[in-house]
Amino acid sequence: MGKIVNFASLPYKDVSSGVKTAPITGNEGKEMQADMFKLAPGAKLTDTVPQGSDRYFFVFRGEASIAGNGANHALPQETFATLQEGAQFTLTNTGKSDAEVISIFAPPPGGKKSDRKGFAGGITTAHRSNRPVVDIPDQKKRRIQFVDKTAAASDRAHAMIVLYVPETVTTLHMHPNAESMFVLLTGKVRFTVNGQDHIIERGQATHFPAGDKHGLRHAEGDVSFLEFHIPGGFTTVRE
Repeated sequence: MGKIVNFASLPYKDVSSGVKTAPITGNEGKEMQADMFKLAPGAKLTDTVPQGSDRYFFVFRGEASIAGNGANHALPQETFATLQEGAQFTLTNTGKSDAEVISIFAPPPGGKKSDRKGFAGGITTAHRSNRPVVDIPDQKKRRIQFVDKTAAASDRAHAMIVLYVPETVTTLHMHPNAESMFVLLTGKVRFTVNGQDHIIERGQATHFPAGDKHGLRHAEGDVSFLEFHIPGGFTTVRE
């Protein structure tokens, strides 16, 4: 079943000094593991990406940096980072207030080994303002790609920011071979989750297992949201 996640009510736990984390997908995530990290000013998260998985970070609130492979990358708010398996890194809150950073593994570590080709570029970052905006006029939407063959290439995921106008409607559909996650950034969206309509706004996300029907449409304001499909080679079946 699909679910709605409220970031403010997540069960955060301390993982190191100044760093807390909470699950977004939880046990429902079979193809992806998504978590929210909160870092206090100056706090650091040091880790290594496990073999067999890509790891992605998205700065939802605040600012940070990521160091690894001999380079240090600034991560202002709404920057996306893609990390290759085996990459060692340190994520640091460089701001004066708490940073909220979404972390995604594709696929989750410790599960069945994936034979899908992963990202092979070490560590790369892209802010939404520095990526081309692709117009999809027949669907009344625009896309900013982060993980696909035109951006950070990987068969393990497809990630992008999608922008809606007031007339945009994505009818009820499903992805039989991929999980989906949507994180609202601006505006409000009317989502169909488990057959019921809900208004979703910033500070909320939706997650849908493979084969779970969902639909969405513009509800209010300038709508943009971070959208994931994992794995990347997915199909869409509409009613």
